[in-house]
Amino acid sequence: MNLTRYRYSGPQSAACLRVDGGLLDVQLLPGQLVGLPADHDYTKVLLELKHLEPDAEPAKATSQPAKPKAAAKDEGVQANGS
Repeated sequence: MNLTRYRYSGPQSAACLRVDGGLLDVQLLPGQLVGLPADHDYTKVLLELKHLEPDAEPAKATSQPAKPKAAAKDEGVQANGS
């Protein structure tokens, strides 16, 4: 699934989109960046309503892959010594 970054300017909202046989939960907060599939009907509606603008800045690559929540939680326990 390819997501395009947009800056959202509508009212605070949330959506659950069907994408590639799965579900994508998105939080839509005014002034914040959001990743949405460009060819999805919901994205097209938000663009028509002028609630989305394509992000002008290129996406920054992260140096480390994201860790599952369980792994991040375990590291916090070890770092705190508890």
